[in-house]
Amino acid sequence: MDLLNLCLTSTYFQYNGKHYKQLHGTAMGPPVSVVVAEIVMQNIEEQALATYTRTVPLWLRYVDDTFTAVHKDGIDDFHEHLNRQNADIQFTKEIEENGKIPFLDCLVIRDNNKLKTTIYRKPTHTDRLLDQSSYNPTSHKATTIRTLTRRAQLVCDSPDSLQDETDYLNNVFSKNNYNTDFVRRNTHSNTDSNSQTNSGPVTTATIPYIRGTSETIARILQPYNIRVAHKPITTLRRLLTNVKDKDKPEDRQGAVYKIKCCDCQASYIGETGRNLSTRLTEHKRATRNGDVNNHIAEHHLKTKHQIDWDSATCITYSTDYYQRLTLESWFTNLEQTPLNRSQQLPAPYKRLIDEIKQN
Repeated sequence: MDLLNLCLTSTYFQYNGKHYKQLHGTAMGPPVSVVVAEIVMQNIEEQALATYTRTVPLWLRYVDDTFTAVHKDGIDDFHEHLNRQNADIQFTKEIEENGKIPFLDCLVIRDNNKLKTTIYRKPTHTDRLLDQSSYNPTSHKATTIRTLTRRAQLVCDSPDSLQDETDYLNNVFSKNNYNTDFVRRNTHSNTDSNSQTNSGPVTTATIPYIRGTSETIARILQPYNIRVAHKPITTLRRLLTNVKDKDKPEDRQGAVYKIKCCDCQASYIGETGRNLSTRLTEHKRATRNGDVNNHIAEHHLKTKHQIDWDSATCITYSTDYYQRLTLESWFTNLEQTPLNRSQQLPAPYKRLIDEIKQN
């Protein structure tokens, strides 16, 4: 419980160069937030239904969206009752029109004593999908078709509504430049899930998507039971949005850095899981104390050379420890007179380094 309390009360973020602490609610992103939100909603739900004086004939909930049936004279009363449960969580209401009401991505239709369902789209829906001509993996485009056709088969509860949705989707696919054969081959079929067999554990490798190259890598790794997930490099989100403040280079975590000597060509390549400012402070202290276990301090002690602390720079960043070790070794081997020792690199890396030095 102490650990859970720490996770829920230690939410900090940075905006416009200032640091803030979140005082209420859970942070967006952490897995624990989903669990806590569900616990809170269950508590409100149980309390509200148990203390309401009238019978609620139908109550369905998905996270914070509810589908409820109450007598038309008790709508406002039940709405106010829900909002009295927790002052910080207030419900809004939407009442059916002409016997229809949207719930999630379903349009629920009241027909006498039966409820029918079909696909619901917001008025702002534009029919814009991942275009077939876009620079994206073919698997992503196939998944777009498979997902929409599967949703139609799950939500539409009558042959007529399913046919209407299928015709609508075919028109949408055509607008987004998908050819008929590609749509036919990737339309979801109920036999797809039944035909899949469990072939043992599968390892997933995520690689940046480069058209032609990524598909070739996927085919090479397939016999080894390795599934390749393609990750597009350039996205609109990456180009147009900047949600978080960028850290200054010296404050960024996980740095591979370089420190030069003022009086000779010697240089030190190091790595740290913390930021460069903290690591520089430690190097300076070791140099002042003449710590022979520190390569920079040892160089200063033997040669009386001055260290150029002001020109210390971050070469690259990685939060992965083993990646930083490899990068440290790579940049160390590129230096003519490195002060530090590094781990041995595989032969292909050594050949590349020799070619770079020769050029």
